[in-house]
Amino acid sequence: MVEFLIWLVAALGALGGLVLGRFWGRVEGKRQGKREAERDAMEETIGKVERGRDAVRDGRNAGDPAERLRRNDGRW
Repeated sequence: MVEFLIWLVAALGALGGLVLGRFWGRVEGKRQGKREAERDAMEETIGKVERGRDAVRDGRNAGDPAERLRRNDGRW
């Protein structure tokens, strides 16, 4: 009888470990996914800022302001 109880406790411990491991893995997966999404958003924001800075720089150095106005007039 004692042997059976030891076996039962061991089986319940293994089952509890399995459930706890799956739960822990799911929580870590969600946490990692959230971190990855934040990192991707930050990289995208940095890229947008750099493209905007390049556009402003290229727009300011595009030559004569009167000529720029004539070129842009057709775009409106």
